[in-house]
Amino acid sequence: MENRLAVWKKILFGLLAAAGVTGLLTATTAVFFYALGSAAPQASPAAGEPASSSSAAEEEEGPLSTWEFTGQPDDWRLVLVNFEIPVPAGNDPVLETVGTVQVDERIVEDLERMIGDAAQEGLTLTLSSGYRSEERQGELFEQAVQDNLSLGMSLQMADMVAAESVARAGYSEHNTGLAVDLNGVLETFDETAEYRWLQRHAYEYGFVLRYPEDKTELTGIRFEPWHYRYVGREHAEKMRLLNLCLEEYVAYLDEQAARG
Repeated sequence: MENRLAVWKKILFGLLAAAGVTGLLTATTAVFFYALGSAAPQASPAAGEPASSSSAAEEEEGPLSTWEFTGQPDDWRLVLVNFEIPVPAGNDPVLETVGTVQVDERIVEDLERMIGDAAQEGLTLTLSSGYRSEERQGELFEQAVQDNLSLGMSLQMADMVAAESVARAGYSEHNTGLAVDLNGVLETFDETAEYRWLQRHAYEYGFVLRYPEDKTELTGIRFEPWHYRYVGREHAEKMRLLNLCLEEYVAYLDEQAARG
């Protein structure tokens, strides 16, 4: 009888101890969530109420995720051409030959200096393509379509796939004379020392990688490590610091101008 009483006492004390721990945990949890609730951000203001200055500032300084084209910039270096926006009417650059290609004469000095400075470091930058007429661009696009058809694609699919890597006539940066393709237009160019050098220094000569890998949804063109576009040194440096492609940068400047 005494042994059985001792067992029941142990069970009773065990239950009381467990109840005490549970109470302590409950109290601690309540305090934790109370503190969390106090530190949580305030609810969004009701309709018609002004947003707080801090939230407005955060929204203002957030990175651009979309862009809106409202017209060509006045600066010739920033002319915007892509799969939706054609080369502006009256585009007729004065051309000069560099190596085996032609480019807008206004970019020649910086282009030659970039090639020369790379050579000083034992690196070879060769020009594979520069200015193209709209007629030539049309030929290249049609060739890409035919190549895709030969792979068994439907005409619609062949056209769509071609447009991911070759611009249609009148929608190519090469029609402006401000873009160059480098070193044989190789898919593996981004694995070379020349590409790594350009990533560090191209902006110093006014050039930017026009179709970065992380901006394909905005540019409409797949990653092209060989395609560089002249935008001028000050613009290239700012685009690099802000991590903006040309579509985003033009929208950014538009927004800044609107704010006065």
